Amino acid sequence: MDIVKDVLSMTETVWRRDAEAQEAGLAGMDEQAFHLLYNQTAGPLRAYVARVLGNVTLADDIVQESYLRIVRTAPRSGNAQQLRAFLFRTASNLIVDHWRSRKHEGKVPAEASVVEAVAKPDNIPLRLDMERVFRQLHPRERQLLWLAYVEGSDHREIASTLGLRELSVRVMLHRARRKLAKLLGEGTREQR
Repeated sequence: MDIVKDVLSMTETVWRRDAEAQEAGLAGMDEQAFHLLYNQTAGPLRAYVARVLGNVTLADDIVQESYLRIVRTAPRSGNAQQLRAFLFRTASNLIVDHWRSRKHEGKVPAEASVVEAVAKPDNIPLRLDMERVFRQLHPRERQLLWLAYVEGSDHREIASTLGLRELSVRVMLHRARRKLAKLLGEGTREQR
């Protein structure tokens, strides 16, 4: 994967540039901690961003920027769950920033296939149907559903990741599930 090489190359540059700050304990994390975090989170993070945006190329850019930001500003905690949450929150914020910039530019994002961004189940027609249905959801609904059901995050974790209140997440997730169920129901009626 080219993105792995790019991220690792850029992080080495950041580490060299920030070496004095790291020695003083003022910045990011060490290289070993980064590699461990990257190996544990790269696949799920890329799949999340690609699925929410519907654009693999843009997803790679956002994932790369997320890792660069975590190297520069990672929480001091060595807790893997906190670092993972920080990483997903950073990527979520970058996604929202992208949506805002596109809105201001008046551009509608092009839909691109994200099939290669996720694990490939044996049932290809089902995977393609789910991709089609998922694209019909609002991007915020995609985020909520992905974090809840693919990443297994609870309401509190989703709220923290997306910068929302926990009660808002409950309501929004309920609505997103209803909309997804409706879209799936329509798809099965069309097939009959």
